[in-house]
Amino acid sequence: MALATPTLRVTAITILLIACIFSFGNENFIAYGQCEGDISGLISQCAMYVRKAGPKTPPSSQCCAVAKKANIPCLCKYVTKDIEQYVSVEKAVYVAQYCDVNFKHGSKCGSYTIP
Repeated sequence: MALATPTLRVTAITILLIACIFSFGNENFIAYGQCEGDISGLISQCAMYVRKAGPKTPPSSQCCAVAKKANIPCLCKYVTKDIEQYVSVEKAVYVAQYCDVNFKHGSKCGSYTIP
């Protein structure tokens, strides 16, 4: 059955992101757990703004509230090619920067280099 509505697509992407996060090996999962913030909240509030399809859009205030509390530069270390199949890292960086999350210029987030 095809996903018919945007809400169902976002839900499916969120589930895939959670599956990707929990599919890390034990060592990576323990390291990933060192990153601060509400990871599930970040996914649920911001997934719609970072999916591959669609234009860049400014995130909601709820997304920004969660993003400001997360250590996104830390999370960037754990972005794999598998995650990048579903998530636009360029959009994720845009969302973080829109929400006043600072990145060091030239740092990496997955395969994306911060300008």
